[in-house]
This record gives sequence, C-alpha cells and structure tokens, in this order.
Amino acid sequence: MRVYCQCGSASSINRSIPLSADTTALYCSCRNPECGHSFVSEMGFKHTLELPKKVQEEQPSGYAQGGRVYCGCGNAAVINKTNRFSHNVADVYCSCHHCGHRFVMALAYAHTLSPSAKTTQELAISLIKALPPEARQGLNQQLSMF
Repeated sequence: MRVYCQCGSASSINRSIPLSADTTALYCSCRNPECGHSFVSEMGFKHTLELPKKVQEEQPSGYAQGGRVYCGCGNAAVINKTNRFSHNVADVYCSCHHCGHRFVMALAYAHTLSPSAKTTQELAISLIKALPPEARQGLNQQLSMF
C-alpha cells in the first residue's frame, strides 16, 4: 500500500492504530529527507463489491493493520487496484482469496503531526513536477494570463 506526502513523495507507515471496527489511523512519515513531514492518514471500509462465498451472519468488512489490508474474516487481502483521486485521497480495491470477499477501502489524509520542512514554494514546485507534461503545459498557459 502506498501513502503519499503532500509534497508528492512516498511515505513510510510507522504504525497503525484501530479507531473503530473498520477504520484505522496510519501514522506516516515522508521518505524525502528534505521534507520530513509526519502525518496521519485514515483508512476505512467503504463498501462491498462481491459477497463472500460463505455468507456469514455478519457481513465481513475490511480493515488495515500496519501496511497491510485484512478482510473481515481475518485473512490478509490483496490490493488489486488503487483509484487515486489525489495524493491525499484514494479508493483501494481489495479481495480476499480465503473467503472471496471483494471490497473497497477509502484512504484519506487526516491531519499533520509535524509540518513539512519545505517552504510553500518548494511544495508547489514538487507538485508541478509530479504533473504529466500535458497538465504542466495547461497550467503554464493558465499562469501566463496573470
């Protein structure tokens, strides 16, 4: 599972703390030594795509622990796809090979623990560098109007 910092760099998940039965706080730190941002992202069960083969009385949900995603049956789930809306928000599509449950988890930035060492200008440059060339060209055209 990949969690990204606001500067666009990948982050390490240092620990996880369950907030509820299906929501977990992921304590992260940016891998970019120039940034040093520490923050919390939350990951929680969103919805089921396919019911398990063996339907139990209580619908199993998913949860995260450390850097892994688990099915409600207690077995590790596999992340099949990540639909990233931004560096801070993503839907993570998971499946359990044990019971057949397919589900979606929501991953979102929660709050900062310690701010980035980068200035606002450095953060903006990092975000612009992460854009594809077409988007950068469009941004350049928009900025030329000022």
